[in-house]
Amino acid sequence: MTVVAESMFVRIPALAAQHGAINLAQGVFDYGPPGPLLNALVAAGENQGVHQYMPSAGLPSLRKAIAAQTGADPDTEITITAGATEALHCTMSALLRAGDEAIVVEPAYEQYAPAIAAAGATAVPVRLTTLDASFADLLHAACTARTRVIVVNSPWNPLGRSLNGDEWAALADLAQRAGIIVVSDETYEHLLPGGARHRSVLDVVADPELRVKISSVSKSLAATGWRVGWAIAGPTLTRRIRAVHQYVTFCPAVPLQHAVAETMASPLYPDIVAGVAADLRERATWFAGELATLGLPTEVRANPFYLLADVGEPAGVWCDRMVRDGGVAALPLSVFYSAPVPTVDTIVRFAVCKKRSTLEAAAERLGGRR
Repeated sequence: MTVVAESMFVRIPALAAQHGAINLAQGVFDYGPPGPLLNALVAAGENQGVHQYMPSAGLPSLRKAIAAQTGADPDTEITITAGATEALHCTMSALLRAGDEAIVVEPAYEQYAPAIAAAGATAVPVRLTTLDASFADLLHAACTARTRVIVVNSPWNPLGRSLNGDEWAALADLAQRAGIIVVSDETYEHLLPGGARHRSVLDVVADPELRVKISSVSKSLAATGWRVGWAIAGPTLTRRIRAVHQYVTFCPAVPLQHAVAETMASPLYPDIVAGVAADLRERATWFAGELATLGLPTEVRANPFYLLADVGEPAGVWCDRMVRDGGVAALPLSVFYSAPVPTVDTIVRFAVCKKRSTLEAAAERLGGRR
């Protein structure tokens, strides 16, 4: 029997609370969603019909709103799930079997490998040993006759950057030449600077049966607790994903689906998500300046949700000292790798999706205790 370890996103926040530390370890907002989304939820709740089951594939109006932005077919290619996490797990269970392999490009979000293992398959890591290294040349060496899936994340948690042209080209080549399915986690897609266009797996991999896009409203609408996500794939893959999904949650919270559908269908939606992104970038830029004054230089990248800084000592030791001193909780970059990578051992990730006052308090504590 496989023993599942406690998630770092459970352990670290609990440790932060225990020691009175400000939690910059977990990517959760400490402020609410934009007003139009909350107004849509209030309006949805007044409709008695929204409090019952909806089709397992998801609310039709929400699928249509997503289709209008992605070009996918709302009836045959879009499945609404309880957040991107459920979409990921349903996808892996639908695509993988015992003996299969799935490549995971590291540093990687912690959910990928457990989702692969739960399907009975083996996660095969491709590790970047420097922050700006490209994985394009490493992919072919990692592929075997058992490789069925490649999991990527763009914009990337924790690195902050989007995949580059060479990386997308390598993924598209393997999909077309070897029939490997590219599963792309694009949860941070709306956080690019100045309304820059996000490049999606839907744009790069031509065959819809060889790619799955996963996304959600968690980051784009500052609603991590709503758990409204989706998977977009070709009709055959979608039928397989839905076959798993119907036995997991059947359907996510229906009033929340209604509120998201109304918000996404609004002509104001581009401005709403742009506002969330701009607020994040402004706060990340301010906090990056504060870190620089403390001798922790960093860079605000395409995805401003996280900042990476070199603390000049083993990051695990630094993070442990900071949280236990009642200062600030952060994460060592090493937790995003499945094995030690000495070249990133001193790098720490800060989640800056916080109120300005929270970041100000964190900067003050870092200055006094580091």
